[in-house]
Amino acid sequence: MSIVIHGSTLSPFTRKVTLVALEKNIPFQSQDLNPYSPPSNFETMSPLRQIPVLQDGDYTLNDSSAISAYLDAAYSGVHKALLPEAPKARGYVLWIEEYADTALFQCISEGVFRPIFITQFFGKPIDMATVQDTIANRLPVPLGYLETQIIGKNFFAEERLTLADIAVYAQLANLEHAQHLPETSVYPNLMAHFGRMKSRGPIAKLFTLEAQYLNGMLTQLKKSV
Repeated sequence: MSIVIHGSTLSPFTRKVTLVALEKNIPFQSQDLNPYSPPSNFETMSPLRQIPVLQDGDYTLNDSSAISAYLDAAYSGVHKALLPEAPKARGYVLWIEEYADTALFQCISEGVFRPIFITQFFGKPIDMATVQDTIANRLPVPLGYLETQIIGKNFFAEERLTLADIAVYAQLANLEHAQHLPETSVYPNLMAHFGRMKSRGPIAKLFTLEAQYLNGMLTQLKKSV
């Protein structure tokens, strides 16, 4: 086994790359890399000081989108491609991935996940005002857009699993960890998609491991207070 994914368990971008490897049955190892207390050679591994980082033998690659595309191409002969060949479908999948990685990530990470969890890890109180404002005023925009894109479909493109589905799930999973998943009555199609994704074997197992990791971290935090 030569592939190593360096990243953080609760990072949506590490999660995306991990799920790409799991869905394509690519053997890999996970190596914890905390961007808040990175190793001394972090800039050598990741010039932008971001995670995840992929090592495949002597080949190192940064950025979750680049890593996902590499894994999809490198293992295309055996496993179903997560990026469509048809130009329009491929472009659309890459667009949905980008939208999830930017618009959705900014709201969830800055407005929900960090104010609840990261603040606690740094010894600060939960910033519920920011969370409530994000849920009421910021999140409806990206959630509403994605709702329109999944109406009448089981998957975002080609009626099969693609990188778009993984990218959206990877962000929404942190909302569930924070116990602020959107109401099904408001976003019925998007939440149905989330439910289908979470019920997939590799995703369900990974979510359970993430929840255990998070609970362990919070338990340790309470003991240290």
